Amino acid sequence: MAIASPAPLSLGQALPWQDEQWQQLCYLLNSNRLPHAIMLSGAQDTGKRHFAERFVQRLFCTRPVDDGACGECKQCRLYLSGGHPDFRRIEPEAAGKAISINAIRELSEFAVITAHQQNWKIALVAPVEAMTLNAANAFLKTLEEPREKTLLLLVHDQLAPVLPTIRSRCRVLSQGLPPPAVARDWLAERLRNDGASVDELLARAGGRPLRALGFAEANTLDDIARFEQVLKQVQTGEAAPITSAAAFEGQPLNQLLEWLLVYYSRQLITTAQRGGKAEPRQFAFYDLLLSTRKKLESKTNLNPQLVLEELFLSLSQSA
Repeated sequence: MAIASPAPLSLGQALPWQDEQWQQLCYLLNSNRLPHAIMLSGAQDTGKRHFAERFVQRLFCTRPVDDGACGECKQCRLYLSGGHPDFRRIEPEAAGKAISINAIRELSEFAVITAHQQNWKIALVAPVEAMTLNAANAFLKTLEEPREKTLLLLVHDQLAPVLPTIRSRCRVLSQGLPPPAVARDWLAERLRNDGASVDELLARAGGRPLRALGFAEANTLDDIARFEQVLKQVQTGEAAPITSAAAFEGQPLNQLLEWLLVYYSRQLITTAQRGGKAEPRQFAFYDLLLSTRKKLESKTNLNPQLVLEELFLSLSQSA
């Protein structure tokens, strides 16, 4: 299904389901009570990273307008150029990789030096759960010795654990899924009011608006539809699980797993809505999907094709 190109999402643009948390942080900032460490915790692809980047720009901005960055002052331009000397972004070198202890050591050195612009120094760690155990333990020292006007912003996807000692030293702001009507209106505006596409995108994205936007930008619905068709054939016995899994060799396992989770979750919900009752084997398969996702999040070394074959075999037995 072809979808019109979405309207671009600018860095400073507010996401309506984040207004409460934004006002909360701005109040703390304006009253000089901003904590030294803030953890944004919630579901993936709901805008936590966008929220964090927007707040970083607001802190650097010297001419804020209505609790938002002006986008035009020297500090805003420095940040938007990607070259602000008082900002560090700590993240994995590639998707699925860990944040190393060396990256955290560099962050520790950054945290103790004097700010170049005589204002805030800010580090964004995303996702915090990607740190290795050694890196997480090293990060504790930076958390325990806060410097004046130094802010550590941590982004956490709730599916993966974070050391309690890190979490307890942060102000945690939880960001859940936006209300369906809010997500729909926002996405419809980005997609120029293509209502049918909006509903399908949100359904395939599990109600996560930024994931749905990503699907629209990459025209992913056709790929998901083909994948779901194969899943149906595996469930009904029309297609062999191993052969079907081989057709997706080389595709990102985390992406396929998310599509499979959404597909199977919708089946369970539909069964419940029709007054039916899921069988124990169906819940067992759903538990397998969740445990597989946890293994991926924990950076366990898995063979993607063997995992996909196991999931397809289990799917064929869950019907």
